Amino acid sequence: MLDIVLGYALLNILFELTVLVVFVPPRARLRLLGSSRISKTIHVGMFVFTLYVHWGSVLGTTGAFAAFPASILALFLAKQVFGFITDGVYHRRIIGYKLEELK
Repeated sequence: MLDIVLGYALLNILFELTVLVVFVPPRARLRLLGSSRISKTIHVGMFVFTLYVHWGSVLGTTGAFAAFPASILALFLAKQVFGFITDGVYHRRIIGYKLEELK
């Protein structure tokens, strides 16, 4: 059962990172990663969504509870890879954008 829950958490991380990379433009992504309020909203939103979808089974509910720390880990990894913008200051990390790309 633990391997299924951990597998679900890994899928949740991959889903969040894919949505961030594919659907969110770089400037918005960096601002999102720099805002603690938006990050917390995403964490709670993922938890509520997965709990709603998987309500009714022990394994599904456990997977939903695993989605919360997985969401925290996903956004932490994204912040370390892409960087973030706080108070108008761009903090570069592994993948750095040129300022022309962020306009």
